[in-house]
Amino acid sequence: MTRRIAFVTTARSDYNTMFPVMRAASADPDIDARIFCAGMHLVPSFGDTWRQLEEDGLDIAEKVDFLSETDGEAAFAHGLGKGVSAFTDALLRQKPQIVCVSGDRLENLALFTAATTLGIPIAHMCGGDITEGALDNQIRHVMTKLAHLHFVSMPEHARRVIQMGEEPWRVVLTGDAAIDVIVDRPKLSRDDLNAAVGLQDEEPFFLSTYHPQTLGEDTAQTQYAYVLDAIASVPERPVMIRPNIDPGFQPLVDMLEAFQARRPDAIIRKSFDRDVFYGLMAHASFMIGNSSSGLWEAPSFELPAINVGKRQDGRVRGANVIDVSGLTGSDVNAAVAKASSPEFRTSLKGMTNPYGDGKASAKTLETLKAVPLGEELMLKKFHEIMFDPLALGLGQRKEN
Repeated sequence: MTRRIAFVTTARSDYNTMFPVMRAASADPDIDARIFCAGMHLVPSFGDTWRQLEEDGLDIAEKVDFLSETDGEAAFAHGLGKGVSAFTDALLRQKPQIVCVSGDRLENLALFTAATTLGIPIAHMCGGDITEGALDNQIRHVMTKLAHLHFVSMPEHARRVIQMGEEPWRVVLTGDAAIDVIVDRPKLSRDDLNAAVGLQDEEPFFLSTYHPQTLGEDTAQTQYAYVLDAIASVPERPVMIRPNIDPGFQPLVDMLEAFQARRPDAIIRKSFDRDVFYGLMAHASFMIGNSSSGLWEAPSFELPAINVGKRQDGRVRGANVIDVSGLTGSDVNAAVAKASSPEFRTSLKGMTNPYGDGKASAKTLETLKAVPLGEELMLKKFHEIMFDPLALGLGQRKEN
């Protein structure tokens, strides 16, 4: 019997993981796939990235529009309130038997609230990860507690999900589905990449994306100033992507646009489609910023990735990552010099991406089709892990 499943994407970041699963589900005769496109995808100033789904041949069942172009925490919070209502209406129209969604975006809280209230089981991809420097960290763990199935990228993530009280039978080790596309598609040729982006011949370039800081002291503008100073004089051509819609994006956008005067050759875009983005990663000299793609996908391209600040703290790193946690321009300059060195690039040859082997989509759909629906799935029991709580130092703050 065909199973109706809603697959949801709310931002360009989670779509890299959701696309291969959506594509495989849409072609599977045992699944009635309902594609929901929401959140940042539908905000024009962030590139109207919902068009990428259409270009990928996906049939969008619902466009769930609830975010505004206004910066700030209050605007985002009001948007989430609208999102609960909008997702509720969409779920009532489509009547899925399961909802499947990836990642840690705050926008997904609106979806999880609506699905939980309507009694629809949730399958969550990429749980158990850690990004201590971003609000996404707490959001991801909240989603884990609301979800009924967990598709995790690596054994460390599985252990964390179970540590949060989730029953082991609900946790499936799949790898990250974003790697599926990298493995099964040939990389864009340099000629095709040049035509798509505006690069010339074999000119060297680097890739940069820098997002707002959503936890702790907000030093994002200070850090970004150091990044822009460091890359203003590098010989490679800058190819730069605007920050995402997290609160605090507008000052970073203003800084990026002002950078164009310092580097008239810089190519600055709201977003790139997947094939072009992965083509950029395949041919770039290095990347710099605080995007998860430096840790998540760049290892598959043996691409040096300079990670600035605390946004990705706690996330597993491949050998390609160069961390810059300080707030000095000399630290950033040193990292750029290391990433640009032939010796470091050579050291990455043959490295393995810790986030997956390219088979996540098949493993995910196999579970979604086979898991019994009903009380056993919906009624979650807390999985106890036995330990001595007094040995943990209850009420004692750890000194840094």
